[in-house]
Amino acid sequence: MFDIGGGELFGLGVLAVLLFGPDRLPHMAREAAAFLRKVREFTSQTTAQIKDETGSELIRDIGEVTRQIRSPRRAIVDSLLNAGESPAATSAVKPHFDPETP
Repeated sequence: MFDIGGGELFGLGVLAVLLFGPDRLPHMAREAAAFLRKVREFTSQTTAQIKDETGSELIRDIGEVTRQIRSPRRAIVDSLLNAGESPAATSAVKPHFDPETP
């Protein structure tokens, strides 16, 4: 996720010691860890609540849509491979064509 190497971590550590001092740094690290723990707990509770209220099918569908958005080439290939299946199997919306419309 983050492309941080050892040199960058060392530099951030030195900067943190200079900004906060060696006596306040452990307290700040504990507060940051507690904050991250609360954020993770909140997100896991929220995910569990969404799963309970909507069912796991919606979460799976959202995951599939997210995967297709991240990989449009894969979505196109999947839709072309599934072209011979029933219309209910594909999620593509077909436009309504009316020859009488100008």
